[in-house]
Amino acid sequence: MKRLTSILAFVLFPLAFAVNAFANNLDETLRVKSQNPQVTEQGQKLFEQICASCHAKDLSGATGFNLKDGEWVHGSAPSQILNNVKTGFLNAGMPSFKGVFNEAELEAIVAYVLSKREGWGNLTYKLYQLNGADDTHVTEDKLIKSGALPKGLADFSIPEVQHYFIEFEGDFYAPKDIDTQVWLQWGFPHELKVYMNGEQVEKGGTAWFPTWRLQRGKQHLKVTYRSGTTKPNQRNLILIGTNLDLTVKLFPLSTKAKGIVEEKKYEIKAAGEILVQRKRILDLPPSTISVGFPAKLNYGFNTKSCSVVGVWQGDMLNIGPNIAGRGEDPSLPLGEWLFHAPKQLKHVTESATCRYKGYRLEEDNPVFAYELEQNQYTLTVIPRSSNTLDFVYTVTGSQPIKLLIPDIPQVRWRHGDDQLSPLDPQGSVLKPSEGGRVVITATLQHP
Repeated sequence: MKRLTSILAFVLFPLAFAVNAFANNLDETLRVKSQNPQVTEQGQKLFEQICASCHAKDLSGATGFNLKDGEWVHGSAPSQILNNVKTGFLNAGMPSFKGVFNEAELEAIVAYVLSKREGWGNLTYKLYQLNGADDTHVTEDKLIKSGALPKGLADFSIPEVQHYFIEFEGDFYAPKDIDTQVWLQWGFPHELKVYMNGEQVEKGGTAWFPTWRLQRGKQHLKVTYRSGTTKPNQRNLILIGTNLDLTVKLFPLSTKAKGIVEEKKYEIKAAGEILVQRKRILDLPPSTISVGFPAKLNYGFNTKSCSVVGVWQGDMLNIGPNIAGRGEDPSLPLGEWLFHAPKQLKHVTESATCRYKGYRLEEDNPVFAYELEQNQYTLTVIPRSSNTLDFVYTVTGSQPIKLLIPDIPQVRWRHGDDQLSPLDPQGSVLKPSEGGRVVITATLQHP
């Protein structure tokens, strides 16, 4: 029996070693691919075709799990994620995609998911008991508790002692396409410090709302907190990743912050009808009315300038931040911008102001009315398809309309058979038809 056991061990150990080595190699391959824009762009297109319906287009989760945070129920290694995509979980409603995509496509999907990672990874904590509120000496003999935090969130409720020092440390993934920071809500008088790649990060912001700048992409992050003279009921800190002007709360860093961030999600989509919203929107000026079409094209009309100040492709808005912040935080476009302010489709006039008169609905589509230099105008926008919009202006009389066309590389502008040049700083002079109509067509050119 012992001989048989020895033989099995001799055979199985190299096999297990080989399997582990293969997984490690695959992990590294997928990590490298997650840094390749061509691969991640392919993965994004495939993800949005199939996976976004359950996991949301921004990977934040819907009926399926959030794929951006550090909590992975079925394994967080890239090779494990790839295997899960291949095999699926039928009992949980996720089919196998092994027969749907080839190996390169499956790896591209996983690479894209890895590239969008946000928050902690391999997060651990250490808790030290201090001798009093004024004790600032943190030594190994004061360590009373340590461990891993598999949910990837700093848990400031762990301490059960009066005076303590706690540190959270792990890999950290910040967005690669925007600058972000750590924000401590109600920071005064908390003694919190942030270290990035071994160096202390300079504190910015204000005493009540301090911030610490992050690098783009992956970094090693450590956060320390000393209880000091703060009251016990104040110590469950709210740490959130935000953009630099604090207008968008992007992802939680602490357990208490998670509930706050998740509250800020209330999506509205023009699934079967045209939607009109008068909400504050990120990157658009105040007094903008947004309109969403089932064709997944949306625009914003500003009632102060009487101009189109933004167009985006995709679903309409997440108005959750606006609701939760009681109007303080802006709503977030769910799709991709084609353009937004300061770029705009606007009149070229001597007068900088217009008089907005309101809008009426024609077949549920708003027709905006306004007065500019004693001329009466209307504007309505009509989608021809998922990549083409008609901007239909009317004007009283027969005087030409002069419009400044925004310069958008992926958009072609036309007036009838004539192509319009966005490069003309004087604007395009357009002659109305007999009915006083001027129609400008914007067509998205796919790369």
